[in-house]
Amino acid sequence: MRIGPRAHHLPRRPLLLSVVAALALGLAGRIAIHAGAVLPHGHALAAVGHTAVALGAPWLAVAWILGAYAGNRARGAASGAAALVLGTGAWYLLTIVGGATSGWSAASYAVPVAAAWGAVALGAGALFGLAGAVWRDGRPRFRAAAMGLLSGALAGESLLLMREWPGRAAAFVLAAELAAGLGLVALGRRRAPLALTVLFFLAATVVVAGTEGVVRDALRLAGWAGP
Repeated sequence: MRIGPRAHHLPRRPLLLSVVAALALGLAGRIAIHAGAVLPHGHALAAVGHTAVALGAPWLAVAWILGAYAGNRARGAASGAAALVLGTGAWYLLTIVGGATSGWSAASYAVPVAAAWGAVALGAGALFGLAGAVWRDGRPRFRAAAMGLLSGALAGESLLLMREWPGRAAAFVLAAELAAGLGLVALGRRRAPLALTVLFFLAATVVVAGTEGVVRDALRLAGWAGP
């Protein structure tokens, strides 16, 4: 029996996008942190960079976007998970090879923390990748849930960290994150019922804020030294 060409077709685009996104996530933060050394008003830019790279919700947004372009829900979940896990690995690899400390000292910190964050990235990336895929091909009420999850993740994280992070740089970055979450609710009205999207947004905001607080505390117990 002859097998058609589609039978062995590999989903290369989702895989390629995941790898590119992972590298971007791993490198962008380092670039943002070190930009202050060469740019005008570098001190303020470095402070903003330090704050921005400590956020988790923008990573979830990348997984969501990858899911929306993956082609189906299984690929969406896989793409989101792969990007976040690989991005986490890239971030901590750069901690070892390009951080302030190197060698065993850096590795003894980065390896267990990367493993702990990698487990979180696997589950969160799959969930948000699936949500992105649902946004693309789901019914209106499911699209409302998908958009509510993404926008609520941004808003929930910003509201949580506004109580914990002092300083003008943090206030600026977190206000921008909150505005992005609210803006997504408004943008989503073209493809999903606005009232239902707002309902899911409010629920996701509360859930994400509580969940992220628990995750950050648990990761600190595992040795993470983040804010």
